[in-house]
Amino acid sequence: MSKYVELGYPIFEGMPVHPVVPQPQLTPKEQIERGDYWNGTIFTIYTHAGTHVDAPWHYCSEGVGIDKIPIENFVYKKPLVINAKCEPNHLISIDELKAAGEALYEADMLLFNTGYYKYRERDFQTYSTDFPTCSPEAAEFIRKELPKVKAVAIDSLSIENIPNGIKDGFKTHNAFLNPVTFPQPTILVYEDYNPEPIIGKKIISAFATPLRLKDRDGTVINIVAEIE
Repeated sequence: MSKYVELGYPIFEGMPVHPVVPQPQLTPKEQIERGDYWNGTIFTIYTHAGTHVDAPWHYCSEGVGIDKIPIENFVYKKPLVINAKCEPNHLISIDELKAAGEALYEADMLLFNTGYYKYRERDFQTYSTDFPTCSPEAAEFIRKELPKVKAVAIDSLSIENIPNGIKDGFKTHNAFLNPVTFPQPTILVYEDYNPEPIIGKKIISAFATPLRLKDRDGTVINIVAEIE
């Protein structure tokens, strides 16, 4: 018997977000207790706050927006958890990928578990600084050598070490998203996801349903996994 678990975090005012990202706002418009006929809320959020997905246009002017990505790119039949070191500023390596064995070459989604998600609620200062990310070399390896992979996800605020990215032209994001640099299809990037419900479990499948924001760089999103 299988069941479904959510890998996205709830959205609320005051939620953990990257220090440079504006807080979500949920402003009541209609309220039954005030005499209105229904409850309604105005919702304002940055597209990369909380659990979200990067579209190619996020870092690449030649890339498409989130509305242009085929829906099948959000459906995964062989998701695979990749365990990585839980160390500040750790860069996930090709060797850590290969430690998954032959399953790596059959996977269509890679879910990085660095263990950093444990800091999100209890120590956001740690969670939001010096978090583990994917090395440019590992990102290029995934793009070039793992043609079945349609998406990667990481349990930290970004797939890339931002200070390194500023210096080197955001090589990691471009390795996944740039439609020009490599002949292989682009790879979706999910950031700030919660791996806790799938750790130690057998994952059968996973999927996400994007908000089709026209010509935009990404969207907040939820990921749902089917587990035994």
